[in-house]
Amino acid sequence: MIRTCVTSSGGLRADLNGDGTADEVSPASAPRAGTDSGLRITFGATHGPDTSVTPEQLVGDRGDHPVTVSAAVADFDRDGWLDLFIAATGKTWGDDPIDPAVSELRLGPFSSRGRGQSDHHVDLSEPRAAGVADYNHDRYPDLAAYEYDGDGQHSVRARLGGPKGLEGKQTASDLPYTSGAQQGAVPTPDSMPAPSLRNFYPPCEEKGKG
Repeated sequence: MIRTCVTSSGGLRADLNGDGTADEVSPASAPRAGTDSGLRITFGATHGPDTSVTPEQLVGDRGDHPVTVSAAVADFDRDGWLDLFIAATGKTWGDDPIDPAVSELRLGPFSSRGRGQSDHHVDLSEPRAAGVADYNHDRYPDLAAYEYDGDGQHSVRARLGGPKGLEGKQTASDLPYTSGAQQGAVPTPDSMPAPSLRNFYPPCEEKGKG
């Protein structure tokens, strides 16, 4: 099995789809590398060209013409396979938050079309950005989500990782990590926590070095 590791650019290298070849999650561009703004996943191939996809290409039919697609990749349930969290949200109408067309954890391994072993709904309030965080400093990666609460108010909320991955509803354990957030003029606002992949995975060995 290919060992999951963090690349020198801050992305992840792992076998995402279980075919025995190395795949890579490229980090996003500024302002918060490692979250969903500019995230790209490249699935390696033993024969033929690699397949490179963006979160928009992983949503599926239910996320038709979304305004915002948010994605985060980590082994949230620590079963040895990286999982895909993905949310697709349409255009805001008025002051009330809208329900996302898609907001779910897809347990790995997952395919280049975004199909996981099973899908689990994660109840979020109009998610506009997502990323991997380390809120409670245990062995499980956590999810940070930038959400619109309505009436011009935004929050960053945690969903702590655990043996089930991510809970569908926010729990009492998540609440201490909720914080107010400024309105995001960019896809991933500065109020999101810095990415924490290196807290969970070792650095990849550079080519030519032992």
